[in-house]
Amino acid sequence: MPHHITINRPPQEVFAWLDDSDRAKQWISGLVEIQPITEGGNRVGAKARHTYNENGRTFDMEEETLIYEPNRHVKIGGKSDMFDMTAEYRLTPSGAGTLLQFESTFRFRNFILRLLSPLLMRGAQKRAEQELQRLKTLVEKG
Repeated sequence: MPHHITINRPPQEVFAWLDDSDRAKQWISGLVEIQPITEGGNRVGAKARHTYNENGRTFDMEEETLIYEPNRHVKIGGKSDMFDMTAEYRLTPSGAGTLLQFESTFRFRNFILRLLSPLLMRGAQKRAEQELQRLKTLVEKG
């Protein structure tokens, strides 16, 4: 599911919101907590446990940083009991702002979820659009 949005701030300001756990909780729906598993901060190979609360149900996902290029490119892989996913962000300077491109993939682990995947993916697409708009608003407010 590719998405893109132009944010009227330079890439380093946008990246700061992608790279900060406390800020992430402000724009990623349902994200409650991020607990580092590895030491050394954000980098390729860094792992963290992300706790989400969606529709009254709490679940954890172990996420690993796969690509980490400050102010340019981040890719995260995640595993939960229900699905595996990737989330990839690319930042490109655009005039005085930033073109932020986002793409995610999901692989559902059980048969029922795979059957429901078209419906689930429509919901995920709408959620991604809302999150990117929320991110844009927060970054541009400063």
